[in-house]
Amino acid sequence: MNWTVTFDELHGAAVVRTSGVFTVSDHRRMVAEIVSHVQWRPGHPILFDHRALDFDSARYEDMLSARDNHFEQEQRIGSARSAILMKSPADYGLGRQFQQLIETHASADLQVFIDEPTAIAWLSRPPV
Repeated sequence: MNWTVTFDELHGAAVVRTSGVFTVSDHRRMVAEIVSHVQWRPGHPILFDHRALDFDSARYEDMLSARDNHFEQEQRIGSARSAILMKSPADYGLGRQFQQLIETHASADLQVFIDEPTAIAWLSRPPV
């Protein structure tokens, strides 16, 4: 799994673009890199563009591990608004699993999308 992290690309939001094959170990390294970045602040809005990422071998257990990784970094993530952009209905379903696993236990506001303009519009709205 490969990723790039840029800040202020979307009106103050960070953008993470991923490619390759999803693995839990890479997910751990990616999240650690994001929250360690000099420009990161807890609560920073972020768009995860996973449209070039292969989730074909990802399973529910991987989403549980990704959730656990999120919880381990909870203080550093903060109440970040996170839009997750997926390429297909199957990938969207995995993203929704992840969202449902964390939504009642994390302070982050996370939504999964297939449509980029809708994801950006949601991310750009002020928090409720």
